[in-house]
Amino acid sequence: MSNKSELQAFLDEIRGKFPEVGPLMDQHDEIMTTSKMEEFANATSRAFANSDIDTGLSYLNYVNEKLNFASDVEREYIDVYYVEHLFWNLPQRAIDLGWPLVPTKLQKLYMDFHGIEPGKRFGK
Repeated sequence: MSNKSELQAFLDEIRGKFPEVGPLMDQHDEIMTTSKMEEFANATSRAFANSDIDTGLSYLNYVNEKLNFASDVEREYIDVYYVEHLFWNLPQRAIDLGWPLVPTKLQKLYMDFHGIEPGKRFGK
C-alpha cells in the first residue's frame, strides 16, 4: 500500500469511528491531509474547551492505541499533525482539564516537540 493510500485509509478510519469529525475534515481540499489531521486535534481540544471529557478521551484513547501498531506515515501524522497541534489557543481552564488526561505516550510526543506543557510559559 502506498503512503498516500495508507494515509487516506487512516483518515477514513477516523471518519468511520468519529463521524462528527468528518465534516471538519471535509472543510479542506482532498490533498490537504495535514489540515484534515489537525482538524481531528482541534476537535479533541474543543471537546475539552466544552468540558466534554468523554469525547476528548475517546479521541485521545483512539490515537494512543493507534500508536501501538501505526505505520510510519500514521505515526508521523499522529506526532506532527495531531499531538503537536493539541490545545492550540485554548483557554487555560480547558488545558488544565484536558492535559492530565492525555496518555503518557502522547504527552511525551508533545513534550519532545514543544519542550513545555501546553499553556505554560518559560520563566513562569
